[in-house]
Amino acid sequence: MVERGSRYGPPLPRKPDGSLYEMSEAQRGEAAKLIARECCNYHKGNCILLDDGDERTCPQRISYAASCRWFRNAVLPLNPELEADIFKDRDRKRCERCGARFVPGSNRSRFCPDCAAKVRREKERERKWNKRHMSAFRG
Repeated sequence: MVERGSRYGPPLPRKPDGSLYEMSEAQRGEAAKLIARECCNYHKGNCILLDDGDERTCPQRISYAASCRWFRNAVLPLNPELEADIFKDRDRKRCERCGARFVPGSNRSRFCPDCAAKVRREKERERKWNKRHMSAFRG
């Protein structure tokens, strides 16, 4: 059976054997903090999505498996380092400028987000300088 996406995003990634990725104790604690801070469906320890009149405990906060689609697709990307630790298929790269490790947005990424902004500004400055000074020699 092929698992389809739902209104909460694409299906959860699974290991080749079909099981869900599991978190260590430290990763689970970090995920719990992230859920409490960032998840819009989390309210006083309960999950609003599962609310059917009775209070339902947030399953992602008590589980070691990354089982909640909302957590996986909306909350976990806010912490790319934790996401890369849980889902080992996303490798981290080393920034060519500062040497920090980061999760690349594409296979062409060479710099961490902070350095990428600095490099972009430097190249823009150089391009504009060349445009202003080289136009003086043309005419």
